[in-house]
Amino acid sequence: MKLMGIDYGRRRIGIAVSDDEGTLARSIGIVDRKSHPNYIDELTKIISQENPAAIVFGLPLSIDDEETAMSREVREFATAIEQRVNLPIHFIDESFTSKKAAELMMYRKKKARRDKSLSDRIASCLILQEYIEHCLN
Repeated sequence: MKLMGIDYGRRRIGIAVSDDEGTLARSIGIVDRKSHPNYIDELTKIISQENPAAIVFGLPLSIDDEETAMSREVREFATAIEQRVNLPIHFIDESFTSKKAAELMMYRKKKARRDKSLSDRIASCLILQEYIEHCLN
């Protein structure tokens, strides 16, 4: 079962998909909201092309696992996507995925370490892989 992972951000939306068996996540890129004012249309197009069985959104919760302003924004965004693509939507706590992505980027060349879009792509993979490993198995 192919899945899609989304790392929602106010500037960029990181996107990852799993293999057809739903075991391994890989990045397929980002949607830059500044470059794509109709970013929901752009993401909907990518979802249609990839044809996942479900979409997993990273949910930024507080340190006490409480909802935040950003987590409510993610839920609203997920609802807008769900209405367009009619696929099951799942959420997983994305706590520390940005930190983990930054740690992974430390092994890259210096120029690549400053690439914010790379961080968003890695974060979307971490979100999806976390869901695969802890929610499906």
